[in-house]
Amino acid sequence: MVARRAILLAATASLLAGCGTSRAQSRYRTLPPPAGESRVGARDERGAGPAPASVQGRRSPAPADRPEVSRAVETASSLVGRREIVVAGRDYGDGCAALVRAAFDRAGHPLPPTAQDAASLYALALSRGLLRPGIRSAAGDVVFLSDRPGGPPAHVGLVSRVEPDGTALVLHRVARGVMRLRVNLGYPARVADPATGKRLNDTLVVGSAAQPAGSLVVAIATLL
Repeated sequence: MVARRAILLAATASLLAGCGTSRAQSRYRTLPPPAGESRVGARDERGAGPAPASVQGRRSPAPADRPEVSRAVETASSLVGRREIVVAGRDYGDGCAALVRAAFDRAGHPLPPTAQDAASLYALALSRGLLRPGIRSAAGDVVFLSDRPGGPPAHVGLVSRVEPDGTALVLHRVARGVMRLRVNLGYPARVADPATGKRLNDTLVVGSAAQPAGSLVVAIATLL
């Protein structure tokens, strides 16, 4: 039981450093990857980011009635493992907001030029009344995370799909590249389901304390 718990904790590591405009200010570090986990972007390890083994190689199904969501998710998914956010010859930069901007551009819903980081994207969603109530998200939503529980929005990612238990797969640009992050707002303090062992939240290390990703979510917004 102890060994199983250790494996679960190790398997829920993520890295957010490099998401914001100032990498030196980030307080995140990585935990050991799961045993036997491969890393995406194998041809260039410098730009690779860890992807949970349960979702490697999958493409998120997009709603048939929301082609703009499909295009946004496919664009962000195509960048998994890459550091540079370059789409159709355009370089969007290397921050987490750049990934969202690129996805929205390809979806035909470009964001205002002023929305360049997580804080400004959050302000935009707030001003338009687009913050999503409740604990469930949907494909195409954006998720805002903080650097500490209860903190301001410092990171942003795009929901690629939502599993039946409410766990969202969030595409997020971190220091080592774009990766998938598991986030469950229904159980924000849990890493895994105690009954099944299924992973609910990836673990992020803030300072010296490990925090489930759900506990760092500031808000979810529907911008598409």
